Amino acid sequence: MMGRYRPQILLVEDDDHLAEALQEGLEDHDYRVQRAGDGTAALAALAATSFDLVLSDVQMRPMDGYVLLKSLEGRLESPPVLMMTAWGTINEAVRALQNGAVDYLVKPFTMDVLLEKIRRHARRARRAESGPIAESAAMQTTLEMARRVAVTDATVLLTGESGVGKEVLARYLHRQSKRQGGPFIAVNCAAIPDTLLEATLFGHEKGAFTGASQASAGKFEQAQGGTLLLDEVTEMPLALQAKLLRALQEREMERVGGKQTIALDIRVIATSNRDLQAAVAAGQFRADLYYRLQVFPIRIPPLRERQADILPLAEHLLAQHCQQMGLPPKRLDAAASRTLWAYPWPGNVRELENALQRAAILAMTEEIQAPDLGIAVAEGVADRPLPDLEGLSCEKAPGAVMDACLPLDDLRAHHEREAIVLALAQSQGSRTLAAQFLGISPRTLRHKLQRFREAGYALG
Repeated sequence: MMGRYRPQILLVEDDDHLAEALQEGLEDHDYRVQRAGDGTAALAALAATSFDLVLSDVQMRPMDGYVLLKSLEGRLESPPVLMMTAWGTINEAVRALQNGAVDYLVKPFTMDVLLEKIRRHARRARRAESGPIAESAAMQTTLEMARRVAVTDATVLLTGESGVGKEVLARYLHRQSKRQGGPFIAVNCAAIPDTLLEATLFGHEKGAFTGASQASAGKFEQAQGGTLLLDEVTEMPLALQAKLLRALQEREMERVGGKQTIALDIRVIATSNRDLQAAVAAGQFRADLYYRLQVFPIRIPPLRERQADILPLAEHLLAQHCQQMGLPPKRLDAAASRTLWAYPWPGNVRELENALQRAAILAMTEEIQAPDLGIAVAEGVADRPLPDLEGLSCEKAPGAVMDACLPLDDLRAHHEREAIVLALAQSQGSRTLAAQFLGISPRTLRHKLQRFREAGYALG
């Protein structure tokens, strides 16, 4: 699925008609909704799925809203509960608040009032803590490999172009491992001069070299009990690679100028944006170190190979930068979303992040427009020709009669079908993204597609 993060609501209501109306209204505003008929069904849903908010009626059987609230007391990570109560029973609302509800609604209420309370109280998922954004099949496969190896102590080699998020995935591996309570120490081997890199990694004793006025622990020792990330390990000089190999093989090391052997209890993750096999063949990287590091290799695909991640990443990064810079929340308009999706992103996620930070500063309104992004769109689009739409637009399905001409009353419907066909083609069949392009809700798009199909039109 493409698009922004959609908060998930658990709707607990035994009146089917009201529940259906609330579900449709919330889904029209981009919320995901799961329904439960009473408190018992709600508890089962909560045990199986994580929700951002529970919207619950008070009067239900066999388990009412009060018992549901009581059952959630003391549970870790329980979502906030917003209660609905009938008019004239304010005492029930007060009782609900006393029992742990965050707020209440008195029936009947308008959708605007409900949406305002949900926006105020819904617990938004923290994507940075839950893991890298992975909406695309390519990134989901990568993340699944990371989850499998995370529970072991195996050395992991992360490869990929600059800016794809190798350190982000390394931190995710650490959080998913049994060492998550220990330190995560990162060292960029390309950013430290060769003369200082050895002491930085292995530490040094007092007097080991000019300026070493006192002993100092290196990154290996600082990472004891946790994870050491060797970023851009292929930039390490050959002489130091031999010492690194020994530390990895023997799980012990000595400080520069020292004689005492220090046992290591660490997990090593290495990254590189280069072709390691080519570096080995060129004599720039030791073959034995290469095989020692690539116990479990993971390639992170570039952003152009995971288009489904672009918009979710963009909206996550935009929200993050607005918060960090003290700016009001901003959103992408349809044209800006199309621009981001079509651009090839040679600088990957890092370039995307820079574009969103720049746009957040430049945008004069709460909506970010395509020019705010500062992207050479024509170059990106030129590299990606649109699918051939000829024969897709407004053709009648087999067996239906083609219109000889379009009456004036059908002109609007004709253009609407053409717009939907184009949006679906540009989004490679993603209805969520197509709806965003068109400026309508996914549910509205579903209804339009169903109506056109019933009329005998094949939209591709």
